[in-house]
Amino acid sequence: MKQKDRELYRKILFDALAIVAVALLLMPLHSWIYDTPFLHYSERTQTSASDLAYSIEREQVEARPSGEISLVDISGISGSTSRSEIAALLDTIYQMGARRIGVDILFPEPSRFSANDSLLAATVERIADKAVFVCELDSFSSRKNRFLSSRHSFFHGLKGVSEGYSNLMQDGDNTPVSRYSLRQMAVDSSMVCSFAAQIVIDYLDESDFADNTPIIRYEPTDFPCMSHDRLDADSIRDRFVLVGDMRAQSDSHNTPLGFMQGLEIHAYTLQTMLEHNPIGHTHVLLLFIIAIIFGFLYTLFVVFVDKKLAVDPTNIMKFILQQGLLTMGVTYVLNLILEYIAYVAFTVFETHFALHAILPSIIKLIAFTKVIYCIVLPILSRRFGWRWLRLSNYSGYSK
Repeated sequence: MKQKDRELYRKILFDALAIVAVALLLMPLHSWIYDTPFLHYSERTQTSASDLAYSIEREQVEARPSGEISLVDISGISGSTSRSEIAALLDTIYQMGARRIGVDILFPEPSRFSANDSLLAATVERIADKAVFVCELDSFSSRKNRFLSSRHSFFHGLKGVSEGYSNLMQDGDNTPVSRYSLRQMAVDSSMVCSFAAQIVIDYLDESDFADNTPIIRYEPTDFPCMSHDRLDADSIRDRFVLVGDMRAQSDSHNTPLGFMQGLEIHAYTLQTMLEHNPIGHTHVLLLFIIAIIFGFLYTLFVVFVDKKLAVDPTNIMKFILQQGLLTMGVTYVLNLILEYIAYVAFTVFETHFALHAILPSIIKLIAFTKVIYCIVLPILSRRFGWRWLRLSNYSGYSK
């Protein structure tokens, strides 16, 4: 290799290492500005690889019948006697021998029909050994790492009544609900289980709680769904029975299988827990290291392209335009490659590989750092004449 070529490669390597190192130093500032820890890619990031896998599976695979979970729809119950009707329904399901009953209905306060309230409360107390009711956690404080308020059914204080929070892992937009929560810090600083976890708590062990926000397995499943006035004893006996409104528009959420009622999402969550076969996760620190390696290779590439294009960093507008087009193109191609890797990792190895969630922010930070680096370096070289800047391709000494 010629001396000139060796010098060129040293300059490219020096610039790539310097740019990545400066970007790493800027990460705490970047995290402070955008209020996101730089080793955290967000739990709410869309699990796009699994979403894609399940949506494809839905089109190609016939839904399997569920042998453990059934749904009961109460959408036809309304009016002044609704609470007494629900009480009778829950008592009937209990008498039919359901293994556990999950009631996804919140009665926030007694109605003016006190007799119906009394009947419902008496029924709840009678079936408490098999039933779990919902509550809602509100006003999460990241500083205190717990919820500051909660909403309960009016019979919440009755002896033996079990509750679990029904909050789904979704931030209110159209992002698919891909994860569920196992337990959270409650208002009184105690740990409380989610609605689904509380229903199957007797069938879980400590290893099931290793990941507090696992991915829901949306493998297409046919859950028997009965109307409240057409119960099928065979679909209730010795099964987990979820009771709720299957037509409530306010409880419809986006999932990898399309829009789905909250009760059905709870059913998929129950099924995921009962299978004791969690989807693996790539540790965020390993993802970060891989992302830095990709970022370094990306920087090597763009610095080399700069040399071939004879980029003049003193022509700021031309330089920014060239770097912007190059950055967008490379980032787009990298994201396509990483999405495919994530899809293969999920479908073949059942591992959630979320590098596509952390890499773009690192690439953008490196691209920003590179623009600043290449503009500032010639200024420093002309102002101070530092000899070590001769190692750089952008120092002003390289031509």
